[in-house]
Amino acid sequence: MIDGVLGIDVSKNTLDASMSSCNKVRARSFANSPDGWRHLLDWLITQRVRRVHACLESTGRYSLGIAGALNEAGHVVSIVNPAQIRDFARTKLGRNKTDGVDASHIREYCELFKPQPWAPPSEARRRLGELQTIRAGIVAGLTEWKNRKNSGMVDAVAQSLADVTISHFTSQLGTVEKAIAQTIDNDSDLRRKRDLLLSISGVGETLAGVVLAELPGPDVLRSSAEAVAYTGLNPRRHQSGTSIDRVTHISKIGNAVLRAALYMPAMSAMRHNPAIVALVMRLKSRGRLSPKQIVVAAMRKLLVLCFGVLKTGKPFDPALAMGC
Repeated sequence: MIDGVLGIDVSKNTLDASMSSCNKVRARSFANSPDGWRHLLDWLITQRVRRVHACLESTGRYSLGIAGALNEAGHVVSIVNPAQIRDFARTKLGRNKTDGVDASHIREYCELFKPQPWAPPSEARRRLGELQTIRAGIVAGLTEWKNRKNSGMVDAVAQSLADVTISHFTSQLGTVEKAIAQTIDNDSDLRRKRDLLLSISGVGETLAGVVLAELPGPDVLRSSAEAVAYTGLNPRRHQSGTSIDRVTHISKIGNAVLRAALYMPAMSAMRHNPAIVALVMRLKSRGRLSPKQIVVAAMRKLLVLCFGVLKTGKPFDPALAMGC
């Protein structure tokens, strides 16, 4: 039996909760940490709420901790596409944008649409996500130190220390990439999905690992359009009458890690993937898009192909992809 509905706006450090029970709405903030998760569960008990339907946006690693804690405590948990909450919030016509207001919108969305329950990821899937987080940090550090060394550093001692640091990051990158590959190889489901992704021209081991870690499953993303919106690659156009027609940009409201990981593979796919080559040629022939916009279109197409093979469970077929 469900005693209440709980909307949680998740960020890196905080959880803003909005709960409705017995015709009353209560709000409170907690730390996004194991202690904060326990405090939220204790708060539900003090409010005499035995079982809630909790709803959160899919924010990758930031939402998994509290979602798992609620699930283990016997509560119903739903994780939804942030784009759906954003569109729902627009219908409310509110002018305020705060974490507390966002939590209320998530709660109201849950009350109205009753999204499907979420299933916790497997141990291998969780490990893959944590390893990808470590990899992202190592890559950021490696890039930072390479840029520092190439920014005019002339002192021999400083250069030597920079070289040692770069060597350390390079070694750690190799170690974490080996651990990622082993995690995927040792899990039949991840291995099968990785092989499906690798069947797409332009997708390598690195992008396949990021997609498996960052892209939610069909319980959250029901279509390729939702996957595109989740990654922030959906176009946003501002047009009004005949006087306002601004340049179309992507929304960038979505998973930045996955969006960044698509860039270099899309550049490769623009040369080697027949479906994306055809798309690029078609867009160039129209002469309306800039080179940068064409690259974004290629990224979007590559993501759609990734979503397609994972959803159908069938390897990439260039003949079918030419028409999607």
